[in-house]
Amino acid sequence: MTKKNLPQKLYPAFREGIIILAVALFVAPFFNSLRSNGIPLFGFSSAVLIKEQQAKIPEITLSEAYSLYRKDKVIFIDARDPLSYADSHITGAINIYPDEASLHASSLKIKADQGFIFITYCDGPQCPLSKETAHALILRGIPTVKILVNGWGIWLKAGYPVFKGKK
Repeated sequence: MTKKNLPQKLYPAFREGIIILAVALFVAPFFNSLRSNGIPLFGFSSAVLIKEQQAKIPEITLSEAYSLYRKDKVIFIDARDPLSYADSHITGAINIYPDEASLHASSLKIKADQGFIFITYCDGPQCPLSKETAHALILRGIPTVKILVNGWGIWLKAGYPVFKGKK
């Protein structure tokens, strides 16, 4: 085979690849539309999907959270970054960032079986990390998760126990 023959030999393969791609682009949307749970092609927003899924996670009030804390029936999950957690956090809280939920799932399932409730929190009413962490835990089979909105801020303001790291 010479260099002159190479383009002639690759042309049919290239042409067949283009045909396969074109057919797939027309057939896939058709079959997707036939499925009851097909992927929405237009107007799809992953942010909206996440918001809908997270909306199902119950919130807890500060007084309810503190009552569970005093009864030793809760594990607080600080969803803030590790540096903020190391600086200070709710006494007894563990630090789980949303993308680290799978690393802790098996140990948290054991605690859930023992009757513990998990409360996620972060800093600020608009902070999404507590919701993201709660959602990640629920997806990994931990059903007893609640969210304390603006948890860090309202816990501090109430003067409840906090652990302060070295400065």
